[in-house]
Amino acid sequence: MKIGLYGGTFDPIHIGHLIVLENTLNFMGLDKIIVLPSSNPPHKQNKKKTDTSIRVEMVKAAIEDNPKLELSTFEANDDSVIYTHQTLDYFKNKYPEHEFYYIMGEDSFMTIDSWRNYEKILNDHLIVFARTSIEKDSDLVKKFEQIKKDNEKIYLIDNLNINISSTLIRDLVKENKSIKYLVPDPVYKLIKEYELYV
Repeated sequence: MKIGLYGGTFDPIHIGHLIVLENTLNFMGLDKIIVLPSSNPPHKQNKKKTDTSIRVEMVKAAIEDNPKLELSTFEANDDSVIYTHQTLDYFKNKYPEHEFYYIMGEDSFMTIDSWRNYEKILNDHLIVFARTSIEKDSDLVKKFEQIKKDNEKIYLIDNLNINISSTLIRDLVKENKSIKYLVPDPVYKLIKEYELYV
């Protein structure tokens, strides 16, 4: 099976994330994608985050109607920092019969040189999702093409761009503005129930 791995803070998960997932399933012909909420992402250790169990609950609610999306709490079991290369190693060692593709957004890809063991990640199957329409001479394309010379297993998807962020959603809630259609209805209900981001 071809399986995607998609990690994130998901505070909250929103339709931009879900469109990335569905588009990647379509574009790459993946059999399924495992979604990994992170309790303590390395790049956000000092930032305030919603309780991990609530973020996991939101992800579960958002994807439970899609049989090709699966929740994993591998990165959310405790407050320890788990690096991407460790996640890749875990799944590849546990399920050696499957082929894993790590999915990341443009922002993460552009700063990947600061990640721990990033060379190892860049040698794996990697799917990069552009945030906006790609310009041929952009920094993103230049970096992608440079890495593709050494790794043919890297892919760039830009055929559907939805520029929505969790920060935008948190800010809208804080300002008492509507987030309808920006998050799935079950996630909207949980945000209301737990009085998040107010």
